[in-house]
Amino acid sequence: MSIHLELRSYRGRDRHRHGYSQVLLPMQGAMRLDVEGHRSVVSSNCVAIIPREHEHDFEPTSDCSMLILDVEAGAFAGEAEPALLRDLVPSLTRVEPWLWRMFRQVGAEVEAGACRPSDAARMAMAGLQLIQPTAAPRPLSRAEGRVVDVASHGGAGSVAEMARTAGLGQSRFHALFRATTGQSPKQAQLTRLFDEAAELLVKTALPVSEIAYGLGYQNASSFNRQFRRRFGLTPSEFRAASRSR
Repeated sequence: MSIHLELRSYRGRDRHRHGYSQVLLPMQGAMRLDVEGHRSVVSSNCVAIIPREHEHDFEPTSDCSMLILDVEAGAFAGEAEPALLRDLVPSLTRVEPWLWRMFRQVGAEVEAGACRPSDAARMAMAGLQLIQPTAAPRPLSRAEGRVVDVASHGGAGSVAEMARTAGLGQSRFHALFRATTGQSPKQAQLTRLFDEAAELLVKTALPVSEIAYGLGYQNASSFNRQFRRRFGLTPSEFRAASRSR
């Protein structure tokens, strides 16, 4: 298969086209996407398809990172092609939570350098085989749009503060947050927290205990347990793996 997989961060808007189809799996943040008039918000628990030769414009949040698969024409010669890629039309499809966790794990393995991109690409394509195309998603309501805006900024603050920012009551905000992102506000905050922890472990020499306290943990052992549950490595092992890479 002629498929290139890469974890990419986006820091600004752009408009372009390319001669291959592109699969976008958001690992963090969100992206407003316009593919020749097909507008959508690409966020957690969904997969976006940009067909080849389709001009598109995107505007990412400041923390946006995507697991990207560039799929060239003829990449599936002799092999089954995922249904999502058979019709050359833009699409945004929801992903079942259990399958989304698999995609996130693939992204984490790629980021940690724990597997070859070619092997990760095969795993990601196997996951795409399990997703059936759906009808074009309905436009977001104004309330849903405000919730997505709050979620795209990392879900900072308490649930009450986020709900107030979105102009909604807490129970309705919580329900719409889960419906639009696939996560509860608390889960989204933990995702942001551990993504920040991983970046500090890679880019600084701060002691693990200092990182834990700086992120609001009362003790480092609790932070270590939850970090290992998420990444499969202790913070020290994660740092060592990133440096050996």
